[in-house]
Amino acid sequence: MAGHAASQGRPDNSGQAAYGVTGRGSHASGGTAGAGFDPPTTAMRHSAGRTTESKGFLGSLFDIGFTSFGTPKVIKALYVLIITGTIISALFYAYIAFTMNVALGILTLFVFAPVCTLIILALWRITLEFFMIIFRISDDIRAVCGRSEFR
Repeated sequence: MAGHAASQGRPDNSGQAAYGVTGRGSHASGGTAGAGFDPPTTAMRHSAGRTTESKGFLGSLFDIGFTSFGTPKVIKALYVLIITGTIISALFYAYIAFTMNVALGILTLFVFAPVCTLIILALWRITLEFFMIIFRISDDIRAVCGRSEFR
């Protein structure tokens, strides 16, 4: 019956002796590990050695060890370039449409170009936000590991 209580997730700790665990709680709350179990502090120690330094863009660009990220520093300028390039491309296509036919040019300038520009900018924005989310997750995980006991 003791094994059944442990398999049902009951908090009476019966059945834990078979795994070498005694006492209540986890490693953080004072529980002890039995023979052959390492506490999580030694398993997570590898993440404490990695620190990211804040460098400039050129410092990040030539950082061979990848201790500093360059993407968050350049992403705003990249988005401005994408906006500029998309608008210039839309105007160029409207110009080409005007050379073919005035009605097609007007339709392109006021309907096709703005719609295509908004779609292209939305797709680029989603892509760039995805990259920024990845970097923010990385920063958040680093902050949690830095203040936790798993150093």
